[in-house]
Amino acid sequence: MKNTLYQSFTGEYNNSLDDKNRLNIPAKFRKALDPINDRTFVLSRGFDQCLLLYPLNEWQEVEEQLSQLSSIRSRDRDFIRSITRHATPVQYDNQGRIQIPEALINFSGIQKDVNIIGMIKKIELWDPAVLKEQDEGGDNVVDKDYDDLANEINF
Repeated sequence: MKNTLYQSFTGEYNNSLDDKNRLNIPAKFRKALDPINDRTFVLSRGFDQCLLLYPLNEWQEVEEQLSQLSSIRSRDRDFIRSITRHATPVQYDNQGRIQIPEALINFSGIQKDVNIIGMIKKIELWDPAVLKEQDEGGDNVVDKDYDDLANEINF
């Protein structure tokens, strides 16, 4: 029987990068990581100005889906490249910290503080100012009309 507690990332936490660009992943998220991942995530750029942290086995599913796209069509190649070129495996250390590459920090605009948001099967990492700007741009649940999406989910 599969333990359904693994791989459910929910909630929001705040943390800070240390001087070596390491970020502590909340204990709740580390405990939710299925042991099959061997403390390993794949860190990549998000579609928004944030970073995405996938458990290794979830990333393998992403790769499987990407591999179904055409290697002949330039649009498909460009899309695959945009996703995979910044993907970096990261393993958290004994203190629960991951190392974030400088290029990904620059992309996300993360200065020091980080909002860590559970997105069920993955985790988003945001600079608080960038996230606030995103929220104030009308991209939050209160301001948007999500009736059509809510009808697709059984709460």
